Amino acid sequence: MPEAPILGPVNFVADLSTAGDFEKKHTPHIEVSTAGGVTIVSVTVGQDVPHPNQPDHYITWIELFADSASIARFDLSAVVTSPKVSIPVDLDAGTVLRAVENCNLHGLWAAELVL
Repeated sequence: MPEAPILGPVNFVADLSTAGDFEKKHTPHIEVSTAGGVTIVSVTVGQDVPHPNQPDHYITWIELFADSASIARFDLSAVVTSPKVSIPVDLDAGTVLRAVENCNLHGLWAAELVL
């Protein structure tokens, strides 16, 4: 049985500093770095509170959007994968990055970051 109800079609936590552990382990964390002139976007689910990765409770996929366009999707399996992905991008400053993840028990969760 889920520990909390699914809050909506896509759950979005506006302020993680006031969120509980349930929200923290489901909300994607977006990080942008540069290596050798290449911009790398990394998305981690469970940055502050680890998300379970077991056959009955895991992150099934992570999708990354640039503005409204899907630019990458990573399908994950239970146990053998970790809900952390990275991809090199070539995007303009001001682009809105949105990461959406699906928990097999608690639905869709999203976070945004402006480049």
